[in-house]
Amino acid sequence: MKKLKVKKRQFKIKLRKKILGDHAKGVIYDTENGMILAPIDDYTIGRHLGFKGGWNISEITELLEYINEDDTVYILGTHIGTLLIPIGKKCKTIIGYEANPDTYGYVSKNVLINDLDNASVFNYAVGDAEKKISFYKNTLNSGGSKIKPITDSYLYSHDNPDTIEVDMIRLDTHINTENLPKPDHIIIDIEGAEYFALQGMQDILKDVKMLYIEYVPHHLKNVSGVSNKDFIDLIVPHFDNVRFVGQKKEMDISTSSEDFLAYLDTLYANEKADDLLFTKSK
Repeated sequence: MKKLKVKKRQFKIKLRKKILGDHAKGVIYDTENGMILAPIDDYTIGRHLGFKGGWNISEITELLEYINEDDTVYILGTHIGTLLIPIGKKCKTIIGYEANPDTYGYVSKNVLINDLDNASVFNYAVGDAEKKISFYKNTLNSGGSKIKPITDSYLYSHDNPDTIEVDMIRLDTHINTENLPKPDHIIIDIEGAEYFALQGMQDILKDVKMLYIEYVPHHLKNVSGVSNKDFIDLIVPHFDNVRFVGQKKEMDISTSSEDFLAYLDTLYANEKADDLLFTKSK
């Protein structure tokens, strides 16, 4: 993101705060996602909700094709709840994890605003161990908040995020400790920490029907510091098919993952992101 563009966004946020007053913290939007309370200084999602009336609606529509009313859905990286709220209205149980304490506050309130009584949300990062980790708390795009990258970039620190300490859990352990229902579906959008989260859920992943996960080459390289093969080795043993949502491309990975890896390497070389949807054959 260019510095001039960042400064322009920061100026617009200051103007917004001046109009609404020093004590205004959030704005409620009536959207296709539900009633969504969003922070005033989050320019990215707030502007979209206000002017477009929704966020990632096509993504939600795609996911709901795989989810039914008896299912339990886990969302890792709930942000303020634009996925959790509409999906929670269509399933039996929805469980979310949000590492950023600020956005956790918003998603918790959005659960209440939307009378979503089948939802539980936890203020944890999800990873490979129970421990404290360093975390970037971004402002202009709070959805871009992430565990502190192994290799930093202006992409991650352009708005001078606060570095805080948050608690991380292993999903396999947390489900057993809290006696939570096991997931039928898992949705992961945690800005580069996907590899670590996958390491900590290998037991439950065996029985998951659908895994939806963000794939961003620079996240894999800089935040996790791993290769495509490292990444897919944690997924391929548990699923038979993969769909590249943006590319509208499907592959059978039940017999060989070589073509899948080769295609990911092409995306990686071209710095092209996509969402990957993994399923099992019926």
